[in-house]
Amino acid sequence: MAQDVAAEYHPTFNAPDADTVLSSLDGTLYRLPSSSFTFERNCKPIPIHERDVVLERLLQIISGLAIPPWRTVDDLEGVLKLAGIWGARGVVDVVRASITTPMFLRGPPRVYAIATRFGWEEQAELASRHALELSLHEEQHQEALRQIPMCALVRLFKFHQKRQDEFRAALVWRMFWEMDARPSGERLCSLEVEEWEETERCLGEKCGRCGWAVYERLEVLERVWLSCRILSGA
Repeated sequence: MAQDVAAEYHPTFNAPDADTVLSSLDGTLYRLPSSSFTFERNCKPIPIHERDVVLERLLQIISGLAIPPWRTVDDLEGVLKLAGIWGARGVVDVVRASITTPMFLRGPPRVYAIATRFGWEEQAELASRHALELSLHEEQHQEALRQIPMCALVRLFKFHQKRQDEFRAALVWRMFWEMDARPSGERLCSLEVEEWEETERCLGEKCGRCGWAVYERLEVLERVWLSCRILSGA
């Protein structure tokens, strides 16, 4: 009783005819009917080892109430964790529908980690495509990558490598084709090479962090020109 007096009941979850009380890590009490959940009637508050931001949102979803916009991916993972403990499948489905919103896809490695752990293939594929904008080897992504199951992590890196290999092959084969058409390399040394779609994609790539070009345009074109000069014996 002392805890009931000292603690504060949540204004939304304080039904007078409820017979079960949950207590969050923040000390907030949630009075609920036991018939709505798998809890037994209990005169003492049942401790739930989650903060209000997680417990409140999960109860809102279960009760069919409007839920406010998600704040962070940590909140989302907390709701997923508690929903798994409670066996609240409907809550998991709501989270699954929310995880690919733009605010979460700004951090695709974290979304990919969650999606692969739960076997959400469609969401994992979308997150992997958004991850193409990132350099996965940067330190800021390492914590999220450690949360990804090994098979899924290998698949993600292979996807990145496949894109790189296909691009390199396309650019190199375009150069081979030009050399085959005119072995002197004259066309590779002309301004025409700058108009290639492959060249523009390569030399137009920018760093996701600073916005600067990844490759120095003049330096790359000069190397191509020098290579042609060496091959032609000039």
